[in-house]
Amino acid sequence: MDDYAIKVENLTKIFHLFKKDFKILPWIFTKKGCDLEKIALDNISFEVKKGEMVGVIGKNGAGKSTLMKIIAGITYPTYGQVDVKGRIGSLINLSAGFNPDFTGRQNIYYKGAMMGYSDEFIDSILEQIIEFVDLGDYFDLPIRMYSSGMSARLGFALAVFTSPDILIVDEVFAVGDKNFQEKSRAKTTELFNAGKSVLFSSHSDNLIRKFCKRIIYIKDARIAFSGDVEEGLAMYDEDVRKGC
Repeated sequence: MDDYAIKVENLTKIFHLFKKDFKILPWIFTKKGCDLEKIALDNISFEVKKGEMVGVIGKNGAGKSTLMKIIAGITYPTYGQVDVKGRIGSLINLSAGFNPDFTGRQNIYYKGAMMGYSDEFIDSILEQIIEFVDLGDYFDLPIRMYSSGMSARLGFALAVFTSPDILIVDEVFAVGDKNFQEKSRAKTTELFNAGKSVLFSSHSDNLIRKFCKRIIYIKDARIAFSGDVEEGLAMYDEDVRKGC
């Protein structure tokens, strides 16, 4: 019986960049005329076991966020496979997927449906979400009237109150104003301590040490190290010092 929550095999992501927009349409049909190919991930493979918390580290631009987005289903790989066993709670691009003309309440059902949840299930967690986001009358106003922080509250609450089996956390440990930051940090920590399978990308060595039992160091779109947290952090710090 497979004991993994996430299995990534030979994952590659290539972004095709164009200096002029008119080149994009011909490229779609001919695959010719691209000005630059950017390899964001290069043949990456690893597993996250059920109940395991794995930290992901690396410099900006190394490919961490692209990896997290692919696993969360926000974008797709160019090559390779990702197999996920369980429901994902994605703390990435928290406002993504909302309709600006829908109210906060309507968007909870709307985005929830896109995530595969029934109206009946959303009904069962709605009061918890309303209490947690603490938006008052704004909850029933169109979210085009929200600040970015208010929209992020909705996305955060939907991700954490849907009882995910797997958490994908990309640098988002607290969102919104100071009071909500404390609530979101406490809720995230609660989930971290609840035996969830977690893939956690962070530039904070202290947070990685606190929560993760294993580390994946991504360098130049490839896995440079996978294993012990302290060993991985030491390798990363040495590369930073060398300017690698």
